[in-house]
Amino acid sequence: MVMPAPGRTDAPYPMPRRGNGCLWGCLGLMLLLALPALLAGAYGAWFLHTGYRRDPVLRLAGELARRDGTVQSVLGRDVRITGVEGNSFAWVTGMGGRSAYVVTLEGRKGEGRLAVTAHRDKGRTKLDRAILTGPDGRRYDLLGHPGAPPDNTI
Repeated sequence: MVMPAPGRTDAPYPMPRRGNGCLWGCLGLMLLLALPALLAGAYGAWFLHTGYRRDPVLRLAGELARRDGTVQSVLGRDVRITGVEGNSFAWVTGMGGRSAYVVTLEGRKGEGRLAVTAHRDKGRTKLDRAILTGPDGRRYDLLGHPGAPPDNTI
């Protein structure tokens, strides 16, 4: 009797194939379902690392913090933004965008918080309010609006 060569059959029907079809299908489905979360996380990481540096409102706030005499007298020299505690953005067609940020500042004398609101007008960003809260809790209106001391809202 002659034995067939290894791996070859002379059977009239094909041999069932062993594979990982279910494994690859399940992994592919899990990847497809996780893709939106992965993309959102990647965009969020990019925006936190790069996007905030290019934001015109934060750039204005940083310039204000570095050049304003009140900020330097309260926090000391070499004031820099060390974090963003919160922000909001609203866009109204025909009126432009409005932004509000609360950033933490650090200088030689201590840390403070700067709350700013801004709007876009004809392609330029303009600050509406800038309220500095010093290390001692006192509040300073950096844009010098006349009237009562600023309230707790932005």
